[in-house]
Amino acid sequence: MNRKLLSLVLALTLILGLAAAFAESVGSYTYLDQSVMTMYVYTDNGKGLNVRSTPYVGDNIIGLAPYGSKLSVIRFLDNGWACIKWDRIGEAYVQSRFLQWYEPAPLSPITPTPRPTAVPTIQPTAAPYIPTPVYTDPLADLNREFRTARLVTPFVVQVRPSRASGWVNMRWAPSKDAEVLSTYRSGAQLTVIAETQSWYQVADPSTEATGFMMKNYVVRQY
Repeated sequence: MNRKLLSLVLALTLILGLAAAFAESVGSYTYLDQSVMTMYVYTDNGKGLNVRSTPYVGDNIIGLAPYGSKLSVIRFLDNGWACIKWDRIGEAYVQSRFLQWYEPAPLSPITPTPRPTAVPTIQPTAAPYIPTPVYTDPLADLNREFRTARLVTPFVVQVRPSRASGWVNMRWAPSKDAEVLSTYRSGAQLTVIAETQSWYQVADPSTEATGFMMKNYVVRQY
């Protein structure tokens, strides 16, 4: 009887030891064993799914499963990972939330939004510049000259136009708008009998004609 009891105790001890060794080899994850099943990669952004050597996020990426690719799932872990068959190393891990049972529809190509065509800005055309006419009153100029008029002791002047081949006008009044009575070439001599601010009243000894000539175009002789 004692021998049978001892054998039973030894058998239980062996079973417990094997169970502990198996739990240690499996690790801290609880596996939900299922038969090998086919699932598909699906991500919201259409990118591939990282395949890792261990069931956690870290520096353990060993490959990339493209969007929509078919994976053979061996089992699911209760920490959100799935164990898959991976050709290169046999088993690998992916996050189970990126797997689905049916093949996803192909992603539609993203058509870039066309840039709006710039509408040319129409610049207003500047109005042509029209100078404001300056009105001069010839009578006002004439009155100003007459107010400065005075008699002088007669003296002789010689006509000197701005060009040697030109001539100088003798007018009926001390104004550029007054009628031209006669013209004189360079060197002609006239007698001054009166003057204003800008004009001489001159007399032509040869014809006894009198009129006004601008001071700028005559030179006093004697």
